[in-house]
Amino acid sequence: MIVEYESKQTSIHNLDPRAKFIWLIATIVISIIWTNPVYLAALGLVTVVIGCMGEFPWAKMKGTFLFLLVITAIITLVQGATYVPKAANLAYPERVLFHLVPGWIPGVNPAAPIRIGGFLYGVGMALKVFVVLIVISVFGYVTSPSEVVQIIVRIPFFSYKSGFVVSAASKFVPVIQMQMATLRDAERSKGVDFDSGSFTQKVSKTTSMLIPLFANALSMADTMALAMESRAFGYSENFTLIRPYHMHWPDWLMVVLSIGALAASIVLLCVYKMGAL
Repeated sequence: MIVEYESKQTSIHNLDPRAKFIWLIATIVISIIWTNPVYLAALGLVTVVIGCMGEFPWAKMKGTFLFLLVITAIITLVQGATYVPKAANLAYPERVLFHLVPGWIPGVNPAAPIRIGGFLYGVGMALKVFVVLIVISVFGYVTSPSEVVQIIVRIPFFSYKSGFVVSAASKFVPVIQMQMATLRDAERSKGVDFDSGSFTQKVSKTTSMLIPLFANALSMADTMALAMESRAFGYSENFTLIRPYHMHWPDWLMVVLSIGALAASIVLLCVYKMGAL
């Protein structure tokens, strides 16, 4: 996850993980089937409100948002310049908003027109990316890895061993990140400046830490394997859950609203084209 889980007593944190997972899936599906920027912006606003209810640390997403903003701006301009008339149902989809190469430059004719249909379609694609990123980040922040594992192992015909793999992988990431920071501090104490030099030199300085980092990862994996074998992991197909979950009225409310919104969006899109550009 981009933002690590934090244990807090908020209304979103206290929801049943199954309810939060259904909300995650419903939001992603709705963002996929909708193409109208207005509807996608409203969906993103609802997701942001839920994140605020869970006290999501938006400041930690600043760098990711800025990077995606550049990428999605390029996508929007490409869509606007390569617009296909059948891609949108607008009154005047081929109307030109502006030109990438303006006509006010002396001796240059206007070129690369950005049409309103393609531009709005590109804005919709950009909003899809942001909505999916936000909902996944919020879900990861308000749902602990152990809860995610319990969701996985409750899926019929899904082995609990797969759930353990997901749990172990999610817990390895922050450990590797801390070890990487420790190695970087150790190299800086030896006089290594990671901020100076050319791009090739910076890459060379960073790759010098990969060998000890890889060795530490193998050591941790070996220790975990020995611990699993000592406890006869995988001997029995029966397993127990430390924390049994019970659905309460806020959980059912989240489930009903998520499924209801998904069903309504599908019906309204198919019948009245609501949500389509």
